[in-house]
Amino acid sequence: MKRKIKYRKTMFPKKPSYSNIMYYNSLTKLLMIIIAMIICFIIFHYITFNHNKVKTKTVTKYKDKNVVSENVVFLGDSITKIYDLEKYYPDNHVVNSGISGNVTIDILDDMNERVYKYNPSKVFLLIGTNQIEKDDIKDIANDISEICDLIYENRPLAKVYVESIYPINSNVGKVTGERDNEKISEVNELIESNSSKHHYGYINLYDDLLDNEGNLNSDYTYDGLHINDKGFEKITEILKKYI
Repeated sequence: MKRKIKYRKTMFPKKPSYSNIMYYNSLTKLLMIIIAMIICFIIFHYITFNHNKVKTKTVTKYKDKNVVSENVVFLGDSITKIYDLEKYYPDNHVVNSGISGNVTIDILDDMNERVYKYNPSKVFLLIGTNQIEKDDIKDIANDISEICDLIYENRPLAKVYVESIYPINSNVGKVTGERDNEKISEVNELIESNSSKHHYGYINLYDDLLDNEGNLNSDYTYDGLHINDKGFEKITEILKKYI
């Protein structure tokens, strides 16, 4: 009797159906779209982030030591406060940072609000007259140097000019306290001598405001201490050379 030979069936993979092919094609396309969207998002985020970074640097330049604005800050006491900067400097971005009664320590205690936040290209400092009668001349001059040092430390691109303390005239009006032109001159000499060491410009306005008797010219003041319009015209004429 012949043995029946059993033939093993060869199993071939099933041929994918048309619907399966369409499904896999759609899935592949979807994945490619997702990947493309992710790549586009990364590129967009990178460009946007860097663009905003640059814009922020400009907008918040007051916090950036390495960027300056066009602001010119006039820093000081009441003589600066009454200086109508917009009238005398209509073509410049000027900031009046003068406060009545100020002395050097007042400015040193408030540098951010008085100077740094304006991120100035130039600073004109006039301070010290309210200390003439009570403080040592070296202390006044050293405080002025410290103010300048701090400005350069925090706003290194700014240019700082220190004006000489203005003379007074006791014969006009009523000058408060016992201010003395001799002591003012001594302080001014120290301020000038410190200028090269502390890298600020010194502007001698004292001599330009004197009369023939060595006092503040009565044409330039209304009370012997503060400056009137004619006096500010004279001062502006000199300071504009530095602006």
